[in-house]
Amino acid sequence: MSRYSSVKTIEDKKVQRIGTATLPDVKESNNDILLIATEGDRCDLLATTYYGTPNLWWFVATVNKLSSNNIPVGTQLRIPVSAAQAILE
Repeated sequence: MSRYSSVKTIEDKKVQRIGTATLPDVKESNNDILLIATEGDRCDLLATTYYGTPNLWWFVATVNKLSSNNIPVGTQLRIPVSAAQAILE
């Protein structure tokens, strides 16, 4: 028995993958906050600053197509004003 046999299979754009959530696709808005990452910026710190909780680090990472909590210096970032779309399906 595979250890993944009880994990949900997700099909997205005709690609099947194993996972537990589908990340939201957040459209750009004129209200978004734009900034350039500086030394020490991380997704969890930005989530705390803008949303009041580090738990939404994944939302900041998803919106900016980052694969890590650490952000390279000079990276242009987009922070949606509202975290209303921060829903995992």
